[in-house]
Amino acid sequence: MPLELCQLALRQTLDLITLTDDTLRDLTRRKFSSDELYNEVLGKLLGGNGRRGPSGILIANEGPDATCCNGQVFHLRDERLLERSEAISIEPGSSYAGSLLLVEGGAEVVALNWNDVCANIGEFQSFFHPKVVEAMGEPILNFVSCRISGDVKGVIEAFNYQGRVTEYDADVLRSAAVMIGSLLTVSNGMRETEHAFTYTIQALARACEAAEPDTGRHIVRVNRYAGALAANMGFNNEFVNDMSISAQMHDVGKIRIPTEILLKEGRLTPREMKLIRQHPAYGSEIIGDSPRLRIAREIALSHHENWDGTGYPKRLRGERIPISGRIVKVADVYDALRSRRSYKGAMTHEEALHVFRNGDDRINPAAHFDPAVLAAFFRIEHMFEMIFDSSILKLGYDRAVTPADSK
Repeated sequence: MPLELCQLALRQTLDLITLTDDTLRDLTRRKFSSDELYNEVLGKLLGGNGRRGPSGILIANEGPDATCCNGQVFHLRDERLLERSEAISIEPGSSYAGSLLLVEGGAEVVALNWNDVCANIGEFQSFFHPKVVEAMGEPILNFVSCRISGDVKGVIEAFNYQGRVTEYDADVLRSAAVMIGSLLTVSNGMRETEHAFTYTIQALARACEAAEPDTGRHIVRVNRYAGALAANMGFNNEFVNDMSISAQMHDVGKIRIPTEILLKEGRLTPREMKLIRQHPAYGSEIIGDSPRLRIAREIALSHHENWDGTGYPKRLRGERIPISGRIVKVADVYDALRSRRSYKGAMTHEEALHVFRNGDDRINPAAHFDPAVLAAFFRIEHMFEMIFDSSILKLGYDRAVTPADSK
């Protein structure tokens, strides 16, 4: 094999190693789907920037009964965009190239050129499922097939390398198959761990529900408000997802506040107010120093800070307040205005909007809220109303909020 082709195969293998390393480093923060992983792997294999590669790749996964594989053919367009065919169901025996791998005791990887086994190119097409040939849009001249092992079993087949397919191409595809199988297995395990992690957060966030009525509904709504605000403000998906999970932890420190204070009707005494204002610090202590809970800890500690520096517990001002806390402050205040408490009635959406525009005896919008977050709130205030109303209906809350409730 010419040195140039060896170097190209090595470059592809190194690209796959880099992708593996990056993915493993990110596993605790990123739960990727099989499609996302396929797109990244195929981007390293399919043509592009002069590197040797196939013109199309089929990835097919075994169905639950292991009697057939369901897959798609991928192509690279404009050196960047991966396009895929319609779903193809490959039954046993309908594809010689796949059957070589899927039969018990079959080979792990197979590489063939048409003139190694057939008298003509037309005869070679019968080695493949007809829909695969159709999806390729050109006669298949060579291929490499490799088995994918792990939780998501199946095959990966690469078609039409330039010139003859070689053992180096087979090695690169084998590397890709091993990476796909291994990383999807690890990611599935991480996804299960993440579900357990999210459940634990929800359980902790609901710890004070017994003390304050409607807390369970309140924390679900604040999660949704905060995620909607973050998305509307243009933050990336990772931050939006973090906000949509972490916002519910904002009041976890209240589990250290005596119930008689939380449920007290009327205004609190200065001593009681001083104790209530400790709940952000308590929440930060409860959440702890785990990097995975950094956003939750920020929110718990800073969601009562004011833009002008008059909030608590640290009297932070402006952009010294973490953006997560600034977002949750708006979400929390809206839901507090809409909700009935032991010391106050509930407002309608229109009444809450009036407070956000003009303030009241406790809230000064210009002084208390980040202007950018407040502007985002007014852009999507209808979503806040829908989130609140859908929560009430879904959870069977049978008291309609009326203007009289705010008196």
